[in-house]
Amino acid sequence: MLMLGVKNVDYSAFYACFGLSSVEFGRDLETIGESAFDQCNSLRNIIMPHVLRIGLRAFQDCAVTELDLPLGLEVVEGQAFGGCQSLTRVSMPLKGGMIQGGAFVGCSRLVRIDLIGGIHDFVSSLHLEEWRNTMKAEINRINEDLPLINVGEVDKTRVIQEWMQSVIDSAEHYKGEHYALLKEGMTILELAVWGAKIVEAEKERDGNNDDKSIAATSSVSLEENLSEKLKIDNDGDNDGDDEWRFRQQQRGKSLANVVIQNVIPYLMCTKLDHE
Repeated sequence: MLMLGVKNVDYSAFYACFGLSSVEFGRDLETIGESAFDQCNSLRNIIMPHVLRIGLRAFQDCAVTELDLPLGLEVVEGQAFGGCQSLTRVSMPLKGGMIQGGAFVGCSRLVRIDLIGGIHDFVSSLHLEEWRNTMKAEINRINEDLPLINVGEVDKTRVIQEWMQSVIDSAEHYKGEHYALLKEGMTILELAVWGAKIVEAEKERDGNNDDKSIAATSSVSLEENLSEKLKIDNDGDNDGDDEWRFRQQQRGKSLANVVIQNVIPYLMCTKLDHE
């Protein structure tokens, strides 16, 4: 059944329409009301690419096997797909609070959840492979857990809800780590450019020293400046923490060595190549 121009499906509009096997909505659809297709036990194919809200028991006890929920979906209310025992796979966006309690209760064959949207691009953009692998494993964990659940003991909805929140929390954590690493990289680059200018100035002042020895004479100053910058960026929440200050000093020395040994020579060579 085509319902391409429909905006809202009212309460119990197609309740217990046993002969209904397929329904397709267009881009105007916003809401599927409470029990709209409840007990349509022959309904196997549901296409609703723009729905925003799926109401209480909207598709309860239907025969749908796979479900593609759209990126713009805002909420799936309780028991919306309750008792859909043929349902095996659901694709959905990652949104906290979108899936309400019992939305998939009694879906005994549901074993796979596929996330859609920007989460996969986000994971691919993470700087460290370890972070990417951890996020991928967390995203896929639900597809390892669902087949092991005894629906007589545990509502799969709760497992899905907890997993979605865990993925969201992990993404927020690695987003913060990623930005911190980018900020640190910008600090390194900024100080490397500054250090290269020191090397160049000292080379002009003392033509007898080579680049390596001049860079070495600049290391102490670079370490001090890098450590000081790290202190300025992070000191707000760590006043009086001697151990933290020591770690920052060691971190500054380590980063300064990276700059001196790798970045400054590269910048100097690049400069010479363009002269």
